[in-house]
Order: sequence, then C-alpha cells, then structure tokens
Amino acid sequence: MSEQLISILMPAYNCEKFVKQAIDSVLDQSYSNFELLIADDCSTDQTKKVIDSYSDQRIKKFHNQVNLGYLKASNKLFKECKGEYITFQDADDFADKSRLEKLKTFLDENHEIACVGSNIIKVDPENREIYRTEYPLTDDAIRAAFLNYRIVMTGSALMLRREVIEKCGIYNEYFDRIGSEDTYLYSFILDQFKVANLIDRLYYYRSNPNSIGVTHTNPKAAIGHGLVILMYKRRINGLVDFIQTRKWKMVDKYAEFLLSINLVKSSRMKALFSFIVNFMKFPIVGFQMTRMFFSNFKA
Repeated sequence: MSEQLISILMPAYNCEKFVKQAIDSVLDQSYSNFELLIADDCSTDQTKKVIDSYSDQRIKKFHNQVNLGYLKASNKLFKECKGEYITFQDADDFADKSRLEKLKTFLDENHEIACVGSNIIKVDPENREIYRTEYPLTDDAIRAAFLNYRIVMTGSALMLRREVIEKCGIYNEYFDRIGSEDTYLYSFILDQFKVANLIDRLYYYRSNPNSIGVTHTNPKAAIGHGLVILMYKRRINGLVDFIQTRKWKMVDKYAEFLLSINLVKSSRMKALFSFIVNFMKFPIVGFQMTRMFFSNFKA
C-alpha cells in the first residue's frame, strides 16, 4: 500500500469532555502517515488546554483568535492541509482504529471513485450505542437516494481525493452557523465525480446536546438539507443554483417555502403535507410543480 499523506481536519469548540478520545482515536490509527490539523475555536472551557497537552509531531495546531464557527474554522484548515487524501474528525466524535486504512485502501483500489464514506454508529455522551446507519453503497444507489431527500452520508466520515477540493471548492459560507455545508459540497461532488460508501461502520458520531449541530438557532438549520437537494435538482435540470450564483432573494423564497412545509408537517394538515412530500419525491413531477409554484418570481 502506497504511503500518501492523509490530512485530517478537526475544528474544536467547547468539547473538553470528548476531545481527548477524538484525538486518541486518530493517533491510534493503523495507518500512520497523516497530519491532524486542529483549530480550537476560542473555546470557553478546557478544550484548548487538552489539545495543547499533545506533543505528537503529526498534530498541527491552528487555534483561532476569534470564534469563527465550524464552517469557517473548517475552511481555514482546508487551506492549510497538505495531504493527497482529506478527511475529517469532529472533536466530539471518535473513529474505529482501521478507519483511515480502509478508506484509503478503497480509494487506492477504485480509481474511478473520488469520495468514499462509511456507515456510522451514533453514540450518546457515555459512548452507548443509539443506532447504526445503513447508507446506500454504490454510486447509482447513492444518487437515487439523494434525489429522494434521504441522508446518504455523514460528512465527517468522508475521505476525499485532493482533486475534489480543487474542482469543487470548500464549504459555501451561506451555510455558516446553519449546517448542511457538507451536504452542499457533496452535491457538487456528485456533479463531477463518482462516490461510494463502505458497508463498515468506521465512525462514531456523538449525540452531544451541546454540539454545534444541536445548538443552531437559525430556523434555516431545519431545512438546510432540503434546500441543498432543491438546488442540486435545479442544476441537474439545467437551471440556476441560486446559492451558487448568490441570488439571495431567490434562496430566501425557497427557504420560506421549505419552512412553510415544516409548519404544515407539525400541524394537523396531514393531507396537504402528504401531497407536498409525494410530489417532491418524484424528480420530474416535483420539478414541474416547483417551477409552477415559483413561476411568479423572477430569477
């Protein structure tokens, strides 16, 4: 097996209880040629102190002087990494010992695949298992599920070839402090590359009540995934992706539409909600009806 460098990105914020396990799970990997890039994002607890207690030369520290948030802290690390392969490790999660080796081996043996993920095990703050994912594995199956609004990967469990970032860019700042930045980037990966998932569960995703994903306060956080899928469907149908082209008024119209669906879902209007969900599940019909709905808005 060739010994290319793997870059692992780890933004960290207020996770003093978990960050040691996260770092240790990287240092204990069976594949050892990696760099672990860590940015403490102005934590108010002892997270930075725990990180700074490590002296392993593979750990590179890029602590922030002001709080950037997960997205911008990640983008900072993207720009610093040197590896031919790029992956992630959230500071409150941890990894199976064979994670890097298995993901890299798969990419080495499947040159047509540019991005590979794995299944995950979700755990609680005490490492007790909550559930296991069963993501689609092949490129075709992933694409079909993605178009039907299914979750097809965990962003922090992905490994990318460097060329993916060179062609697709890094996280779009529209999603700053909203979430779904990884799903939006993934949608652009689907535009240009083939992808896959391993059946193995190599990543342990923490259900942490204090995590960034749980504490998002912007209401758009609830509809980020749906918004990404709508923009992806527009692109594959030859239409404008309003996030990509920075047409924020149109993005807001789509966001308002999705938020209204959420309101319907939480009400007793089950028939209306069922109708909306069904037409959105079918790409052609859903696209036609979405276009009709927005026909009175000018791009």
